[in-house]
Amino acid sequence: MPNKLSVLIVEDNEDDANALTAEINAHADKLCFAGTSKSSIAALDYIRNHKPHAVILDLELQGGYGDGLDLLEKLQSTVVCPKPYIIVNTNSPSIITRNAAKRYGADYEFAKWQKGYSPKMVIAQLLRVAPVILGYEEEPPAPLNDQQLEIRMCEFLQDEFNKLGVCVKDVGYNYLVDAVILATKGENNNLGKIIGEKAGISSSGVMHSMQYTIDKTWKNNDINHLQKHYTAPIRKDRYEPTSSEFVFFYKQKLINHLNNY
Repeated sequence: MPNKLSVLIVEDNEDDANALTAEINAHADKLCFAGTSKSSIAALDYIRNHKPHAVILDLELQGGYGDGLDLLEKLQSTVVCPKPYIIVNTNSPSIITRNAAKRYGADYEFAKWQKGYSPKMVIAQLLRVAPVILGYEEEPPAPLNDQQLEIRMCEFLQDEFNKLGVCVKDVGYNYLVDAVILATKGENNNLGKIIGEKAGISSSGVMHSMQYTIDKTWKNNDINHLQKHYTAPIRKDRYEPTSSEFVFFYKQKLINHLNNY
């Protein structure tokens, strides 16, 4: 909806959820109520599929299902573009827990027990940041379709692999790009089989080609240059990463890139 901030509420306390909903509806010219959920799992699914601009998240879903910290952690390793602005709204007095929420990506925090707290304060914060989150005057930018997202992922990985010095002529180069994209989409098993069926070769052939390309990259490039771009630790018994380690590292890097784009 043009110029309106869509807001999802993840809250197990019905009174709190109703109070926040009422405040959102009171600013219907600027805010759009996306719904409420008592489940962190259902909330993650909604965020992936509907991409609300903002989430008001209760950390302790004792009367619901799941956990707010778990939702924040899963969002960090999930492709959601753009990532929602997250306000943590909690009864927890634990500084450790609240610091963990910030580390997992919470943008702002309200303690329900703090002096003067009210749902109005939470919604006022959303109204303050709404122009920055929306970032447009008339119509919101169209979300990327599957083909555009695929192109963006390929371009990012090709740029990263070229920085590392991976030989673009190696067949393993393309297999590694495909493997990272598949892993980013949630396919963490049978990568060799899936790519092999597409390429018309065996799963073992795919895995061998990927490892050969990685080994060749580490053999032909200065280790200081490699460590500048590939910052994940490598097992002490190896000089170069395994194909699984390599794919996982660039999966996380790609997810971070897409979530911050």
